[in-house]
Amino acid sequence: MNRIFRGAAAWVLASSAIAGWAQAWPSKPIRMIVPFPAGGPVDQTARTLGTKVGAALKQPVLIDNRGGAAGVLGADAVAKAPADGYTLLFSSAGALSIVPNIAPSMPYNPQKDLQAVTLAVKVPTVLVVSAESKFRTLAELLDAARANPGKINYASAGSGTTTHLEVELLKREAKVNMNHIPYRGAAPALTDLMGGQVDLMMADVPVVLPFIKAGKMRALAVTSLRRIPVLKDVLTTAELGLPKVEVYNWYGLLAPARTPPEVVDRLYREVSTALRAPELKESFVQQGIEVVGSRPEEFGPYILAETARWGALARAVGAKLD
Repeated sequence: MNRIFRGAAAWVLASSAIAGWAQAWPSKPIRMIVPFPAGGPVDQTARTLGTKVGAALKQPVLIDNRGGAAGVLGADAVAKAPADGYTLLFSSAGALSIVPNIAPSMPYNPQKDLQAVTLAVKVPTVLVVSAESKFRTLAELLDAARANPGKINYASAGSGTTTHLEVELLKREAKVNMNHIPYRGAAPALTDLMGGQVDLMMADVPVVLPFIKAGKMRALAVTSLRRIPVLKDVLTTAELGLPKVEVYNWYGLLAPARTPPEVVDRLYREVSTALRAPELKESFVQQGIEVVGSRPEEFGPYILAETARWGALARAVGAKLD
């Protein structure tokens, strides 16, 4: 009986110590790793959120850009970091739900080595053509693709990226054959699109919105469930007869596995509060970004579902990690 009592007392003391430590968190700056170069939409969103969350936590959130291997290098650094709440990952879908399906080997397991904190935002995709393109509607483009199989070229930021697989989904649902031209990144792909070297591209709304507003690109369809305010005259794929072509990129916050649940919950609450701040919410709306702020227990299954969805398509089209 004494052994049982001593064991129970030790458990209570240990639990109290962990709870006390979690209440003291954070006591130093937090590092948020973005597994992509600075300046892109994931990085900009992380910096915006980091500033707001850091102010609430009374500790700075420092952005650490770790680009390389389609997000794998940065995500791996977080997966192998101490589970103390001071190293976090802010990533888009690729490194978590696409790359694990197409990489020959992975240094981490997204489900086992990372703890989902919150799905911060969802980002609709828009199908764009050059402003000088002869295609003025999605119907015209698809009709041309059906009449000339393999003659319509589409650009992507690389094999296995969301910009690649989203068009492959469109091809499957519209029953058309178009030719894939992979680039090393979105910037050269967009340059060639505007120059007329390729016919179309699908990309995150914030990436191409400035070019649409400047009259350098024409938007033919958005992939969101509803029309988005910044492109209110652009029809959705559902309105155009392709309801299954509803796709989003997404950005979410994760921590190393075994991060104390009290810390995970605090991070979720602070990020969720920041996302709903009027000035941040309006800023995201103006970029075509949809605020989510899901709970940890919702974000984990969402990643699994996205992994299954995109993995099946990636394997079907033979996508490879460049």
